[in-house]
Amino acid sequence: MTKDKKYQSNSLLRGLKILEAFGAGRAEMTLSQIAEEISVTSSAAFRFVHTLEQEGFLIKDEKSRNFRLAPRVMELGYSYIKSLDLGDVAALHARSLRDISGFSVHVAVLENTEAVYIYRAMSPSPMVSNIPVGSRLPAFATSMGRIMLADLSDAELDRRYEGYAFEKFTDDTIETLSELKTALAADRKRGYVAQASQLAEGTVAIAAPIFDRSKHVIGAINISGHRNQLLPTEGRIEQVRSCALRISEMQ
Repeated sequence: MTKDKKYQSNSLLRGLKILEAFGAGRAEMTLSQIAEEISVTSSAAFRFVHTLEQEGFLIKDEKSRNFRLAPRVMELGYSYIKSLDLGDVAALHARSLRDISGFSVHVAVLENTEAVYIYRAMSPSPMVSNIPVGSRLPAFATSMGRIMLADLSDAELDRRYEGYAFEKFTDDTIETLSELKTALAADRKRGYVAQASQLAEGTVAIAAPIFDRSKHVIGAINISGHRNQLLPTEGRIEQVRSCALRISEMQ
């Protein structure tokens, strides 16, 4: 990005620099410290600080007379995060989960009856499951699809699966809506899905839901691998659930 200072607002720039000056180890500052930070007189700094205080970005401690950031500053961060695609928000945590577990990690969202894969952190291991970004798989037969469907009511499931042809991919694949509802009730109670794949023989996946700030499921994350490598132990399940929770906290 080029910087054309001809159109730059020095007042706005100084206000932003005041907010940036607060950080780790510097939770509070006096007016004179703020003035020094932005290289202006105390009287000039007072005008900037007063405006930020009036607009809810700074708080003044009446006892110490020091200033600190107000909660409204966090709203700017939340607004930025909310503007991001879920895959962008989840990327860092998904890569961390891959590095910790050694398995490929996927993130998906639910579109009608399909799990749409929007992010993948691929493991270098040649024996792991790697589903490309953009893949659309039947939700009822995937771990992430199942945990996302578990958030829906029976009425919504009836609407989405009216006239749906359940394809049988493996011997364990669910074949009817009634079977699916029974499985989803258990998934809902458990809070995660850990199972041998109903889509392809020989693979196992562990999935957990991703929530928004209203506690609605907006996606899911999983680890997947060969059944001889990936065992759904309590430790592995907790890794996936903890990762999903961290992503949810960023929504």
